[in-house]
Amino acid sequence: MVYGQQTASQTETVLKAENVNVYYGNFLALKGIYLDIPKNKVTAFIGPSGCGKSTLLRCYNRLNDLIPIFRLEGLITYHNNDLYAKDIDPVQVRRRIGMVFQRPNPFPKSIYENIAFGARINGYKGDMDELVERSLKQAALWDEVKDKLKQSGLALSGGQQQRLCIARAIALQPDVVLMDEPCSALDPISTLKVEELIHQLKENYTIVIVTHNMQQASRVADLTAFFNVTATEKGNRQGYLVECDRTEVIFQNPKQEATMEYVSGRFG
Repeated sequence: MVYGQQTASQTETVLKAENVNVYYGNFLALKGIYLDIPKNKVTAFIGPSGCGKSTLLRCYNRLNDLIPIFRLEGLITYHNNDLYAKDIDPVQVRRRIGMVFQRPNPFPKSIYENIAFGARINGYKGDMDELVERSLKQAALWDEVKDKLKQSGLALSGGQQQRLCIARAIALQPDVVLMDEPCSALDPISTLKVEELIHQLKENYTIVIVTHNMQQASRVADLTAFFNVTATEKGNRQGYLVECDRTEVIFQNPKQEATMEYVSGRFG
């Protein structure tokens, strides 16, 4: 598969979900999702626990494939290409659509090798020193670590480790960066640095972030998608998308009453 490199406007759709249902075994966990993710914007997923935010996020780079009972119905496209077509290599998908997880997870290697390792095994042939420096600069970490690149990434603070993980993700030169609650384990100062970094990264990347922090969504996101959850007859929790709009609309004048109740703190 050759991924499309379109001459894009700011409103180009990078990822599209059309009538997506996600099953774990016979359980329908996420139902009827229609959602467009635009290029070079930050899209935030908000909603109560169990509503399927992280499940949908992991659908975009096929991490759910690692769950044996996972099954997807409907269509998810990346630059108009079916991400779940039989000829698609999930490893290549994950190179183009990177992931930053909830808790920082540096490799037990040096700061330098945290960046270089993934690039090397993915066949990078350029100047590795230049790639490491550029990635750390893009992650706003270079000035803090440039004199200790041989030290373990695990010796960094939590906020620095998370920025190292972001640098590691963008070293592979992805198109999209997915972030699953990237600040939930960080202190307020580190959170602010990561949020400032997200603003900078959207100039070059499409960002999708899951967050439980309403203030964070209002600060960093151009678009916000609100997911909710309903109880099934068997007592299971089934997630669905309520609405997606510009962030200021979702927080100030949403179309659905449930959205207003959630963003105002009445439930969730």
